[in-house]
Amino acid sequence: MAFHKLALFYCQFVNEMLLSYGDQQLNLKGIKAVIFDLDGTLVESEAVWTEAKQYIAKREKVKVSQQVMLAYVGRSVTDFVKEVIAPANVPLIQIAIIERALARYDNHVQEIPGAAELIRNFSSKGFAVAICSSAPMKAIQKCLNLLDIETCINIVVSTESLSRGKPDKLPYVETLRLLNIASSHAIVFEDAAAGLTSSIAAGIKTVGVGSSIELSGFACEMFAKNIGDINLVETQ
Repeated sequence: MAFHKLALFYCQFVNEMLLSYGDQQLNLKGIKAVIFDLDGTLVESEAVWTEAKQYIAKREKVKVSQQVMLAYVGRSVTDFVKEVIAPANVPLIQIAIIERALARYDNHVQEIPGAAELIRNFSSKGFAVAICSSAPMKAIQKCLNLLDIETCINIVVSTESLSRGKPDKLPYVETLRLLNIASSHAIVFEDAAAGLTSSIAAGIKTVGVGSSIELSGFACEMFAKNIGDINLVETQ
C-alpha cells in the first residue's frame, strides 16, 4: 500500500483555520496533521465485526454477552481473541474472525455520510492526514478504496502491527512518530471509548464523534454527532 510521502514542511496558512459544528468552534492554529479512527468514525462497520466475533465465539462454544461485545468496540481482534475466546489459540481464531468480516465488507460496510468529503477538504488545505485504526490492514485498505480517499492519506497505522493496541496510547504515539510531529500539532477524530482513551493519553486534542452517551465522559475539545456536519472554515 503506497501513500504520499510527507513534505519536509507543512503548509503555512495565510488565513487561520477552524472547525465548526453547530455552535461549537475549535481553532486549528498550530495544527499540522489530522488523525482519523476508521470503524465507527469514517465507516459503518462495527456490525460486521460484531457479527464475525459472535459467530466464531459460538463456533468455539464460548458465550459472549452483549456487555462484553460493547466493551471491545474500537479494540483489536487480537485483544478480543486473547482475552475472551482462546488465549492459547490466538492466530487461527483471529484469522477466522478477520476472514469472515472481510467477506462481508463489500455488501455491508458503508461510508458515514460526509466523512470522505471532510478528509478531502483537510488534504486540499495542506494538512497531513493519517489513519490510526484497530482494524487489520486489509480491512483498512478496503475502506480507503470504498471512500476513494487513498490519495489523501499520508500515514496509516494498524494496531495489528503493534505490541499494544487501543486503549493504550501506543497507537497514537506511533502515528505521531511517523508523522514526525509533536502531539500539540495534531488533532484526532474518534468515536469509541478505547480510542478516546488512547488519543487523550497520547496528549492529542480529540474530537468525539457519534451519538454514544459515553463520549460525554471524555475531555474532548469538541463533540459532533455527525462527522459529515463538521465544517473546516478559513477565517480572516
